[in-house]
Amino acid sequence: MFAPRKLLSLWLVLTVVAGISAQGFADRAPTLYRKAVDDNAITALNTRLQAGELQLPVAGRSGRLRALLAALAVPESSQTLVFSKTSLQRHRISRQSPRALYFGPDVYVGWVPGAAVLEVAAGDARLGLVFYTLAQDPEVPPVLRRDDSCLSCHGGERTDDEPGLLLRSVFPDDAGDPIASAGEADVTLSSPLEARWGGWLVTGAFEGPHRGNGTAVREDGGRWRVDGKRAADLRAFAADFAVGDYLVPTSDIGALLALEQQVTVHNLLIRASLQVRTLLVWDRALHGEEGGGLRESTARIVDRLARQIAETLLFRDEAALADRHAAPAPAFASAFLRQWPVDAEGRSLGKLDLQKRVFELPLSPMVHAPAFAALPLELREAVLERLRIALGKGRFPGGVVMTADQRLSLHAHLQATLEGY
Repeated sequence: MFAPRKLLSLWLVLTVVAGISAQGFADRAPTLYRKAVDDNAITALNTRLQAGELQLPVAGRSGRLRALLAALAVPESSQTLVFSKTSLQRHRISRQSPRALYFGPDVYVGWVPGAAVLEVAAGDARLGLVFYTLAQDPEVPPVLRRDDSCLSCHGGERTDDEPGLLLRSVFPDDAGDPIASAGEADVTLSSPLEARWGGWLVTGAFEGPHRGNGTAVREDGGRWRVDGKRAADLRAFAADFAVGDYLVPTSDIGALLALEQQVTVHNLLIRASLQVRTLLVWDRALHGEEGGGLRESTARIVDRLARQIAETLLFRDEAALADRHAAPAPAFASAFLRQWPVDAEGRSLGKLDLQKRVFELPLSPMVHAPAFAALPLELREAVLERLRIALGKGRFPGGVVMTADQRLSLHAHLQATLEGY
């Protein structure tokens, strides 16, 4: 029989489980998202700003953008442009004023010309992802302020009710508004290439159909299509907007593809972390702080999530780039590579390919990201074990394809660079 205290704990667990479909894990113990104190790259930056160790000066049309990117070590060449009205400052976004996005391994920055604030999302070991704004007014002290209102879009059904990132491909009209009746898609690393980038600008070498660079028109049969022109760089759109206001003249195909794989993996790591932390609290409620192992149901969920994470890191069902003749902008390829570990043999997961797949080695560099390091220990070890089985022994999950040389290279690279592998 359970003691009264155990019965109370069991009742609490069953009550939480019964209501789990009503909301995500971020608002449950131990995360308690809206009440918890954030601790991440942005809070560290704020500490430096408040101590006077760093300034974020306003410069030109982009305001504090360039200084903020430098402070966060986010490369300017990661810039991608989106002109569909699919974000917080939608009233300012159009073909005449695209929104620029920049990203590093654990942080994302958005800028719209003329907007009062910069938008920032940062990975957080406890909270998963936290959102901030930074005032552009030079009279306002440069402090990044947390803004949980972003969860109205970034914490709903599209992100499985957890804090997350959104990449959408829409059919935009001339004003940049998505045409609802035409449909839209949330883009991941497995999305068909021909269905991507609706409402985005795409520059650089890339052949074959996609939805970028144009607005939607309706065919005689009632279907929608986008007639987007090819663009070597942003000068192709000089008649639409002031290209010189943006930090670099690209919305590079390499940056777009790298961003899509990163967001796919990052969202999965966030959701899995939040869920497992909650389950571990429930297990302790049943077994006490002295332990007793994982409940059978928790162990099954950890195993399922570990399998899903390992398969995604190994690019299961990644859309093939064969015959697209894509090439990344050299500035982005170089900057992206510098963000990830390089072993003694010169191997890095950040080397872009874009001929058959996004990366030369078929493993996401996000295995080196803070979001992976922040996984609960039980889950992280389970993922690493699956990677060891795949790369060390060659037993791959279905849908994962690589050569023997790639497997051995990845195995050696992770042995040299990833703690715990």
